[in-house]
Amino acid sequence: MTVGAQVPRTGFAGKRGLVWSLIASWLVPSIMTGAYIFLMATSETDTDGKVWEGVGWTFVLTLWFMFRMLTAHAALARAVAVGDAERVLELADRRLAQRGPKRSRLYHAYRALGHDIRGDWPAALADLDRAPSHGTWRMIAATVRVGALVETGRVAEARVVFDAELGPTRPRDAQSDIRARLAEARLRWAEKDLDGAERLLGRLTDDVRAGSGIRATAHFYAARCAEARGDTAAATRHRAKARELAPGSWVAR
Repeated sequence: MTVGAQVPRTGFAGKRGLVWSLIASWLVPSIMTGAYIFLMATSETDTDGKVWEGVGWTFVLTLWFMFRMLTAHAALARAVAVGDAERVLELADRRLAQRGPKRSRLYHAYRALGHDIRGDWPAALADLDRAPSHGTWRMIAATVRVGALVETGRVAEARVVFDAELGPTRPRDAQSDIRARLAEARLRWAEKDLDGAERLLGRLTDDVRAGSGIRATAHFYAARCAEARGDTAAATRHRAKARELAPGSWVAR
């Protein structure tokens, strides 16, 4: 799905469509606005009192839209964690359609993650060029870039990106550190360092903090390592586990 294409809308109570999307976004603000209008019209107070009632209305609306923003980010994070590429792209495209270019860089990072889960490496690299280039998002973008370069056969470029952006001296939070270890494992597999790749993958496949999407990818690369060693039984087990953990991702195919 390209930016600017018709984006499926997820609305109220899981229903899809423009009407349900408008209900999800505006039902509560509309009800609260009506309630405050009724309150101001019927309350026995002076102008100052009505002004304070208006301040309360503004505060309630601010909290509502903050809640909507946080739930949107939570939905994206969950879709990434479980390896649901279509959901990631749907939600990211919806947010991109609501924002100007200056506020859209974060959602290009989510699109890159979605394409990484889907296995569309050229599209992932294209979105990375428009993703944030600072802080934690820079490191996450680097992990996606390493994986995409590995899968497109550009291993030397992947090594340059890894050494520059994901070296051992760079500070990381827990999630970006997990992604960095997966990126290193993918790179070591591509460089034929099976021992190094398997050490990293063994820690990731059993790490519940990683989320099912990352664990599925780790199992898939563990299967590739097993195949390279001629261990067909182990490869079959790892591939089956990858499909179980992330049935909607490219590793399941």
